[in-house]
Amino acid sequence: MRIVQMWCSLVFAAALLSACGGKDPEPQAGKAEGREETRSIRNTEAIGYSGDAIADKVDAALDANDQRKDELDEAIDEASE
Repeated sequence: MRIVQMWCSLVFAAALLSACGGKDPEPQAGKAEGREETRSIRNTEAIGYSGDAIADKVDAALDANDQRKDELDEAIDEASE
């Protein structure tokens, strides 16, 4: 009986150590992270959505919105002069 308990303890310890794993791989330095507003969207990859594709589209829409806002601000500044 004592041998069975020791063997079970050893198997449990081995399973526990194997579950710990190694270090997580570091993120690639050259990979574009996108805007701060869409970083949480990129994290949806873990639950099955194509987060990078969605975030890229949202980034493009936000960039277009920012560009249009800048154009309108310039037009307002020119009109007020």
